[in-house]
Amino acid sequence: MKKIGLVAGASFLAGAIFFALTFGFVQKDSTKAPTIKQTEAYAEIGKTGGLNFAPLVKKVKPTVVKVTSEAIRQRRRSAFGDDFFDRFFNSPRRSEKVSGIGSGFLISNDGYIVTNNHVVKGAIKVTITTADEKKYVAKIIGTDPKTDLALLKIKGKNFPFINLGDSDAVEIGEWVLAIGNPFGQDLTVTAGIISAKDRRIGATDYEDYLQTDAAINRGNSGGPLINMDGKVVGINSVIIAPAGGSVGIGFAISSNMAKKVIGDIRTKGRVVRGWLGISIRQLDKDEAKQFDYPMAGLLVQNVEDNSPAQKAGLKRNDFIIKLNGDRIKNGSDLSLKIANLSPGDVVKLSLYRGEKLLNVSVKIGEAPDTIKFRSSGEDGRTIDLGMILVDNSRSLARELELRTTRGVVVQKSSGIASKNGIKPFDVILGVNRTEIESVDQFRKILSTKKPGSYVFLYVNRSGQESYIKFVLPE
Repeated sequence: MKKIGLVAGASFLAGAIFFALTFGFVQKDSTKAPTIKQTEAYAEIGKTGGLNFAPLVKKVKPTVVKVTSEAIRQRRRSAFGDDFFDRFFNSPRRSEKVSGIGSGFLISNDGYIVTNNHVVKGAIKVTITTADEKKYVAKIIGTDPKTDLALLKIKGKNFPFINLGDSDAVEIGEWVLAIGNPFGQDLTVTAGIISAKDRRIGATDYEDYLQTDAAINRGNSGGPLINMDGKVVGINSVIIAPAGGSVGIGFAISSNMAKKVIGDIRTKGRVVRGWLGISIRQLDKDEAKQFDYPMAGLLVQNVEDNSPAQKAGLKRNDFIIKLNGDRIKNGSDLSLKIANLSPGDVVKLSLYRGEKLLNVSVKIGEAPDTIKFRSSGEDGRTIDLGMILVDNSRSLARELELRTTRGVVVQKSSGIASKNGIKPFDVILGVNRTEIESVDQFRKILSTKKPGSYVFLYVNRSGQESYIKFVLPE
């Protein structure tokens, strides 16, 4: 096995050198000059005739950091059940401090850092160690679990930084470098190629992964995947590792997706995504024939009330084939492209309705990820309350083992909601003396309140019902 590996490796390297000598390493970038001078960052042919990444590594390595996070978690359950002895002796729940190590990289000279959400998830303290061994306590500016991205900030200036490149321009077979802290080993560099693009593996809600065979292991998470122009084309995030280590299949979040997410967090404090308001089912060519449609596409199963799709006239059984003139690969492709749009953008959907081929213009709305209220003050501001709510139902109550089928269910709590004591799987039954039957009703009641005022939410938590004072932000 070892001999076969050596022969195969030598053959691959010889082929790579021939390709590099014949066709060159990279194409010149027509965009503005990056922070790292490209002419100095290109890989070179070394004296021995092999690829030499040293000039590139010297330029980009100072921009990569170690991310150390500290979090508090509950201790494992005992054999007698969840915290049996603590509850039996009326003791407080025990917790312990845990730490983790990941990677990140600087994207600005004033200290903004990109990493993975799972690297800093639940952290009470995040420490950054730069390439020159200086340590900083970082502030979490924002996170996005739907893409597994996070933006941090450290105090200081004149930090070395690196630019996000164009991941759409990356080609399969192109050389890339992964830099990070695998297994806590500081600033390790591995080389490989782009193995595939547009990968979706079910790890997050929105996915557009680059697959690479550059060795990626635990601790590499959040580190950059760099092309030969010295730009970040991906953020290393996921590995397939049956044996616990790298087997040559790693996935990096595309830089173009990261630009949207990180840009929103930096300027708005949260990610704003586009929304159509339809549920779809992907049909291949044979399945489409059952509906008398001539090609593969996306069948509209449901159109949400008051959604952009409904306002544009979309109907159940419409069969979508194109977005702005481009064929849609699958349902994930459509969801990702719509999510990357901004509310107010207008798109054209090409679809079949029966035998007619129609072009329907749709004005994109904002994805209802969180509950917001428009204040009754003079400025009429829209304020994010940090809650994701859904209408309760018998099936949902059964699935989540809730003690009631009434009210609305808190799927996620963060920001203002968390500060007010609202937790995931709380069921909001009422506001003051008014019983709540739907998310829309809840939103309308809050819209009559002024910033800085408060309401009492009547909440069912694990069968116990009580009022929680909820202070609206000013």
